[in-house]
Amino acid sequence: MPRNLYSPRLSDDVVRLLYREGQRRRMPMTRLADELIMAALAMAPSSNKPTISEPIAERSARPTASGKQAA
Repeated sequence: MPRNLYSPRLSDDVVRLLYREGQRRRMPMTRLADELIMAALAMAPSSNKPTISEPIAERSARPTASGKQAA
């Protein structure tokens, strides 16, 4: 069943910075963005803290249906 989630467009400058930092850290920029956003949200003062069902490292290490690792 397809998920219809909102996918905001990032500015070109942010994409460039994420790409360069991802290259420096040797990780996909999508995983880097996910980690940075989750860390920032966890530090934000709010009673509605984000929760994830499994750690990012476990999600990215899990093979996908195509047999490749998720990014």
